[in-house]
Amino acid sequence: MTEEVGRGTVLAGRYRVVDPLPSDLDDVSVWRATDQILDRPVRVRVLQSGAVAPALDAARRAALVTDSRLVRVLDVGMHGGAGYVVSEQISGASLAQLVERGALTADQARAVVGEAAAALEVARRRGVHHLALRPSVVHVSADGRVLVSGLAIDAALLGTAQADSAATSRTDAVDLVRLLYTGLTGRWPAGPDDVRTTSVPAAPVLDGVPVPPGEIASGIPNDLDTLCSVTLGPHEDGPHSPGDVVHELEPWGEIRIGRAADDTAGRGGAVAAGAAAAVAGDEPERPAAPVRVARQSVRSAFDELPAGTPRPGTPPPAVPTRSPNGRVERTGVLPVGVAATPSGPATPPSPAALPPLVREPETDLWDDGGSFADDPFAFVEEEEETRRRFDPTALVLVLVGVAVLIGLVFAARSLFTSPVGDREPVAQQTTGQEPPETEAAAPPVAEEPAEEPPQAVPPTIASIRTFDPTDAAGERVENVELAVDGDPSTFWFSYTYNRPDFGGLKEGMGLELTFAEASTVSGVTLHVNGTGGNVEVRATNGGAPTEGPLLASSTLSQSTVLTFAEPVQTSTLVLYFTELPTNAAGQFRLEVTEITVS
Repeated sequence: MTEEVGRGTVLAGRYRVVDPLPSDLDDVSVWRATDQILDRPVRVRVLQSGAVAPALDAARRAALVTDSRLVRVLDVGMHGGAGYVVSEQISGASLAQLVERGALTADQARAVVGEAAAALEVARRRGVHHLALRPSVVHVSADGRVLVSGLAIDAALLGTAQADSAATSRTDAVDLVRLLYTGLTGRWPAGPDDVRTTSVPAAPVLDGVPVPPGEIASGIPNDLDTLCSVTLGPHEDGPHSPGDVVHELEPWGEIRIGRAADDTAGRGGAVAAGAAAAVAGDEPERPAAPVRVARQSVRSAFDELPAGTPRPGTPPPAVPTRSPNGRVERTGVLPVGVAATPSGPATPPSPAALPPLVREPETDLWDDGGSFADDPFAFVEEEEETRRRFDPTALVLVLVGVAVLIGLVFAARSLFTSPVGDREPVAQQTTGQEPPETEAAAPPVAEEPAEEPPQAVPPTIASIRTFDPTDAAGERVENVELAVDGDPSTFWFSYTYNRPDFGGLKEGMGLELTFAEASTVSGVTLHVNGTGGNVEVRATNGGAPTEGPLLASSTLSQSTVLTFAEPVQTSTLVLYFTELPTNAAGQFRLEVTEITVS
């Protein structure tokens, strides 16, 4: 194959091969190349022999998956009798290179593997699996971005047979935990039938299973040690998909260990020391203190003149006079550097008379010793007369006083004037005849108060459950009753994601409310810890959260009132969250303190 492809070879009349790159797969050569049409660097894998056709087909399927953490496949083709796959250039060091100097810190290993798991979960949902994960295919760029290469292609080259969806998802999940083991210990826990080659030393084995990472390195959190021990143990325990690995590792922080792929330990002590500090989790180097520049005092230069030397500069300004129009005018001001003589016009001093300027350390910009009259920078321009402006304060006070007076008048009238209903009836005028005597008036009969209509009893929530379109078991099912327990101090919370769109893993998730009986519901009040995100209310169930009629939707706040346009008769309601809010800690997580219906 070297006779057909080498330095200077142009593949498909477009990609010029430049330099070889290391490869850990047999019959596969990797090259740094240049796309001569778009004038950009690319990476070319030349498939010399073996399963060329299945690998090219896998590359075409991988090209359909779009994610910033997956190396993008740009072109696939044949050159002579060899196949080639063109992808974007990889600028970051691999996990195998990162652990050459020692294991990563627990938080950095969690973040690197968590990003890789999120990328493979996106690919899994498109029906594409990696099936050949190893430390050399996970890269971390200098800006902290994780890239996974060889999606589906490396498995085809290694002859890995495709199984059912559950088995392939389990394979990628176990391999991700192996990468986590490598990041924590610097050792690769190879399986019994593992044909993948790696430059990372093998992990020690006890009774046929890798030794737990907590026994190799110190300071490993219990959750990570348990995850590695259970997943790599003799039983089929642990996560069964890359999405399960994401749930086990989240949340993770910023990645700070990235470096260029061609950085080596021998390239200067500064590079090695900086990379080692990043791996150990040291604090970044503090910037140097700003350089202080000594300021020159103008008068200090004048004080150092030899005895008898006339000082350059200006005499004290004359007393300002006022012109007939009221403007202040300054007279007797000479330009800086011109000396005044008593018997003649001002003449500039000779250059030899001026002393050299000497810098004084830590001197103020302005000298505090003189008055304004001694300032050598005299103002020549005329001062403009300050214009007299209209002050509306007096007018505003007058208007406020009038308004207060009018208010007092109305208040006094309302206090001293009895209501119309309390006035005594006016006595009837008599015409000289006394009214006839009548029977004693019967006592007035008290009117019975009108019965008030009974108030509507709000529907009773009999049960609540959480549902996830991607997981039949739901999300955080153990504490979901806290959302309707009537205690705002307790709350149910979801998983934590690195983006408000559930990290790109799913379209949404929700809560299903079941009433004791079919009831008329006119609204829902939702109390959450956080702001943002979005929620929809539908008269349906968790099995079909988006099929029922949309009753209301809103952005979430600490108290979100969702009022329906028309009351609805239903036995179940669904609160479907299509975007996560941000809690007080800046995390993308749903925290529901209380739900009430009306």
